[in-house]
Formats: sequence, C-alpha cells, structure tokens
Amino acid sequence: MYFPKETTFVPKRPFVKQNSKKPKAGIVVALLVILIGAAAALWQADKKTEEEAIAEQMLNHDLQVLWETSDVQLKSGSIGADWTIRWNVKGDKGAMNALVKKLFIDEKGKDIEKIVQNDGKTVSGVDDAFGGRISISLIGNDYESEQLMLLLETNPALLLDKIRLLQAAESISKEVVRISPDFTSSMKVQGYTENKLAAEQIKKQVNAKQIDRFEDGGIMSEMLFTGMLRSTIDVGGGKSANLQIAVHQERNSDQIALTIGVPIITGDYSAVARDELK
Repeated sequence: MYFPKETTFVPKRPFVKQNSKKPKAGIVVALLVILIGAAAALWQADKKTEEEAIAEQMLNHDLQVLWETSDVQLKSGSIGADWTIRWNVKGDKGAMNALVKKLFIDEKGKDIEKIVQNDGKTVSGVDDAFGGRISISLIGNDYESEQLMLLLETNPALLLDKIRLLQAAESISKEVVRISPDFTSSMKVQGYTENKLAAEQIKKQVNAKQIDRFEDGGIMSEMLFTGMLRSTIDVGGGKSANLQIAVHQERNSDQIALTIGVPIITGDYSAVARDELK
C-alpha cells in the first residue's frame, strides 16, 4: 500500500487538553458540594446540640432555684411539697408512641402499669424511678406532627430529695429532646406555709420585680420577673415574667396554701390531693 511522503498524523492537542480539563473541573465542583454539605450537616448538628443543652440546662437551673426558694417558706420544706414539671413538646407523627415506649418502663426494662384514657390520647402511670406519676397527652396533631404535654407529678410519699427530682427531670428531658430539641418547660411547687408574708419574703429572696397582681376570693397572686431564673414568658405590653406566687387561705382547713410557679402557675392554686399518687 502506498503512503504519500508528506502525509503525517498530527493529534489535535488543544482538543485533548480541553477534554482533560473538564473532568478535573467536575471533580473540584463535586468536592466543593461534598464539603459544603458536610459543613452544613455539622452546623445543624451543633445547632441541635446547643438547643438541647439550652433547654435542659434552663430546666435544671430553674428547678434548683425554685427548690431553694420554696424550702425556706414551706412548712414542711421543699421535700414535703407537691411538685409538677411540665414539658411542651412538638414532634413528628408517632412522637407520643415513641415517648410512651421510652418512659413507661422500669429500671429493669419491664413495662410499668399504664392507664390509657381519652381514647388513647392520654397515658399515665406511677414510676418509682422518677419518684412520681408520669402522664403524656396528645393535645394537637395534623398529618405530619403531634403536640404533646408531658407531666411529672410527685409528692412526699414518692419523692426522696432534691437530687432525685433533678435526676428524674434530666432523664425525662433526655428522652424529650430526641423528639423536640427546643422543648419548653414549666414547673410549680405547692404546700402549706405558716408565714402570711411568704410572698413578700420570696420576692426579696430572688430580688424580683412585680409585673402584675390580683386578689380574688381569698387568693392573692403576683406575677414577677427575676434575673435569677432563665425561663421567661411574654405577658404583653412589652413585659416579661418568669415567676408567679399565689397564696390561698383555705376555708375548710384554715391553712395557708402556697404555690410558686416558673414561669407561671398552671393548674389549681390549692394543695394537691396527695392520696392520688400513693
């Protein structure tokens, strides 16, 4: 076969060079996307951890302040009072069932006795590990989410000391944050006092400023703000409160019931029927 002498094969170098650049550019872009995604994931994880820490630390801090404050004023001290801690939780569909499975088990991992009410929307039971009665209620839901109210109610018959209460609150909070990292909480303590000036003395103890006050039917209630507590609630008019004190002169027993709530009191001002939890 004959080949002309002038005929030679010359590769198109620019074309080859251009093709070699494209894969490299694609790799760089892919790496950037991976790095950005990883950074975003780390930021979200850090944000979630921070939210969890803030919510848990706030509850723990305020609970300790409330214990010390009430211990001075209550006739039987804080250990002889009735305590209620409330968690407000918003989670995905199935959040209630998930919490029931986690919280209604004893220290050996066995199911504790539960009472199911309100067409399955409320589950409650006494758990010695938490020193009181736990109840979980479904208070709202849609196709994607559930709003829950979780209560821990305890009394002297079940509660041993401050450490037990703090540990119970911490254990429940750790399960709650799996459902809702930025949960909100409130708490109250109820008992009897022999001091008619208990409200005034509590205000001095925590250096609180009065936000609102009312008296009706033997009940005196004050809403206050103190820098010693971390939780707050907006009460309108550009004002915030984080402490409420109610003094109730009971007609039947002639005793003075004292209720202190953070950030506000939820429920009844009178003393709890303690036999219900025994």
